[in-house]
Amino acid sequence: MAGFAGKFRKLSLPIIIATLLITVILLGNLATSPPSFNTDLDAFTPDSNAKTAHERIHENFPNETRPMFIDVSADDGQNILSLENIKTMIVHLKAIENLSTESDKGVVVWTTTPSILQTALDEEANGVLLDDVSSWNELIDLIAADDVECRLTSDDQFLSAATYASSALLNKDLDINPTCDYLSSNEGDGTPTASSTLWVLEIDPELSEEERKQIQVDIRELLKDISGDSSLDYGVVSLDLLSHDIDSRTLDNVALLVGLAMFVVVILLIFTFRSARDVTFPLVGLSCALIWTYGLLNLFEVEFSALEVAVAPLVLGLGIDYAIHLQRANSVLREQYPDPAESWLRACAKLSVPLSLAVITTVAAFLSNIISPLPPLTTFGIALAMGVVCAFITSTIVVGALHVSFNSKPRSSESRAFTMPILTNNLVKVQQKQQVGIFLVVVFLSGASILGAASLETNFDLGDFVDPEMEIMDVRDDLSDNYDSAGWKLIYVLFEPSDGNDNITADANLLTELRGLHGDLESNHDVVGTDGTFPSPSYEGPYVILRDAILRDTSFGNEHNLEVFQDGGVYVKDYDFPCNLTAAFESLSTNDTIADALSGETWSDRISHSVYLEDGNVVYLRNEIRVEATTSAESEKVVKEFENMLGDVDKSGTLRYNLANNANLYVTGDLAMLQSVLEGLTSSQIESTLISLAVSFLVLFLLTRRIMPAIVILFPVGIASLWVVGSMAVIGLKWNVLTVMVTALTLGIGIDYSIHMWRRFEVELKRRNNHWDALRASLSTTGVALIMSAITTSLGFMVLLLSPMPIIQDFGLITAITVVFSLVLALVLLPVLMELSARSKEEEVIEKEFEPQLDDLA
Repeated sequence: MAGFAGKFRKLSLPIIIATLLITVILLGNLATSPPSFNTDLDAFTPDSNAKTAHERIHENFPNETRPMFIDVSADDGQNILSLENIKTMIVHLKAIENLSTESDKGVVVWTTTPSILQTALDEEANGVLLDDVSSWNELIDLIAADDVECRLTSDDQFLSAATYASSALLNKDLDINPTCDYLSSNEGDGTPTASSTLWVLEIDPELSEEERKQIQVDIRELLKDISGDSSLDYGVVSLDLLSHDIDSRTLDNVALLVGLAMFVVVILLIFTFRSARDVTFPLVGLSCALIWTYGLLNLFEVEFSALEVAVAPLVLGLGIDYAIHLQRANSVLREQYPDPAESWLRACAKLSVPLSLAVITTVAAFLSNIISPLPPLTTFGIALAMGVVCAFITSTIVVGALHVSFNSKPRSSESRAFTMPILTNNLVKVQQKQQVGIFLVVVFLSGASILGAASLETNFDLGDFVDPEMEIMDVRDDLSDNYDSAGWKLIYVLFEPSDGNDNITADANLLTELRGLHGDLESNHDVVGTDGTFPSPSYEGPYVILRDAILRDTSFGNEHNLEVFQDGGVYVKDYDFPCNLTAAFESLSTNDTIADALSGETWSDRISHSVYLEDGNVVYLRNEIRVEATTSAESEKVVKEFENMLGDVDKSGTLRYNLANNANLYVTGDLAMLQSVLEGLTSSQIESTLISLAVSFLVLFLLTRRIMPAIVILFPVGIASLWVVGSMAVIGLKWNVLTVMVTALTLGIGIDYSIHMWRRFEVELKRRNNHWDALRASLSTTGVALIMSAITTSLGFMVLLLSPMPIIQDFGLITAITVVFSLVLALVLLPVLMELSARSKEEEVIEKEFEPQLDDLA
């Protein structure tokens, strides 16, 4: 390497100029075309058979809607259902309707308190306007017949609507006793009471993702202004708004974390080197590395997610490690070789093996995420690997060129590396006298970590990417606290013709199976509306459409040979005559009268959402089911329950078995996608760890050409991975899209420290006859350098704790812990293993030399 000093000296200035040009070009690209971020649930969903089926079948239905929830309450905390408040809502609702009209009718379904009451007046009071009603008593008289009682039965036509409204649209403190008293006695004030009510607006599913988000942002801003000027308060939340808020603030988070990480790096470099050049040059190099990383990703139009927020601190934390090692070696060699080009190249040569191997293993750890089924995790792994490579290039070539160009004369005041004699001497004493104790502690902590790892849950929630102090998170919490089933999620059960069939036979057998599905939903307490005296699952599908149509008009049932029994089930009226469900669906598909008392949808609307007809045949069926699932664990439970409910084509008596020759069934939707994300996280964690472990072992084996040294070096790294997982259990963290990388990251970081220590020990052992002297020398030089770089790296990672995103905070904490464990095991456990390994070699040699002497004496 020293022989290239002349060429490197000549090339240093062109290298700086080329670096500057590349950096300016990429920075310009970032400034003129800043990256867009997409953290929507769809972006994380891996490919699967269910997802493919969902996309195939949904080509024939309107896209699934994304509900927007609006929590309405009075500023004074009084009854939100007072007629005065409802009339105030009418004014505000009209403002939203006008906004929707201006946005090409962005809202297609309105489930609001005023619209529900107005629909009832349209149906029962010849269209009397709600604005013209003077009291709740008058309203009740207009919409309720004289014989109406304040109770529901299992065959009541409004059972489903009533259970859905009471559990999802009205606060838990709802009191309808005044209304019931008025119905029974026609006396008193019939005003029901509740402290809040929920509106559900369904956005046009045909809009693009950006258009869908924008209309919801506009509605939220409008309601924010209305809340400030009126007696009512409106809180808004939806998955689209969560995604929008994450993406809109991600770029600011990146800038904040880069600035904070740079500040930490500068402070630590000053503390380590106390030289302006040794602080400035690595800072310039790492700044270039960051711009290259983000710039190249943006240049290739890679889709960013909120995960890329963590790239900058990670790259800075890892990259500064390379700079510290190289500059410490350079400062020592500069005394012996005054030529800055020669001293820098000799420093690179001295550290070429450990640094290059550390980069290879770290990059391999990150690139192992390429096989992840989750696209954003793949992108994140590529971004980190690219960042590490850029940091390595700038730390070796660019920083070296800066030292050559701006540090050509030797300086007597050149910064000198410092050692920690007290620490290293005490550490060596412990390793000499307490080897058994060290192993016992390692075994105990590793066993506890294994037990802790078994209890870790996998979690994915877009809310983890949002600052918990933001208003949208407060609204989300209010919905969870104030409503039995608010903030529900959708799950779909889709039917398509079985293999070899062009359509689904819609006969009495299909009706029987649909009735069985309905019964299963009634007994599933995860479904909205199933916890009352008369459970009525809240879902939209062919069966409930038929049931509602028959209950609303008995002549419809007679015409199609169908009836509703007292148990609320739909049955064939006379088995001597055929049952043709297709004809029933076709009849409803042309009926434009009101079918849904809450949303105001017509029969034709409902059929278009649930039954796809072609040439007089049923081709696809869709059941859209509202379920309650707040956490990832609950989501996993719900999806598994639905899969168990449908059964298997080989399991007699199950829905899939009974319909095997007629239809294939799939469980899909946001909740099923979430489940596939959770499964993808688990597989990503296992696969990335195994790949990182295999690559690390292969690299070490090629380096040492022996299995045992490779195992010795890798063993502390594996222990560090165990301890990190155990610490997650102690702290209360869960596996998520970032923490699944922590075991692979531990291998990448830990192998770096182990290689440095092993390499130094090998060099010192050749210089000294005593193992412990060699170990003391290794700890005093490389060990101290590792301590300084670990402090810098961990503090760089801990900058992530200042991110407003909880998921980034958790990742910053656990990566900092990763560095600490890797350092401790590299300095405490690895030297003991190396000393034992070296001692065993000597004993083998002594034994081989001594045996012939024994033979001679004999």
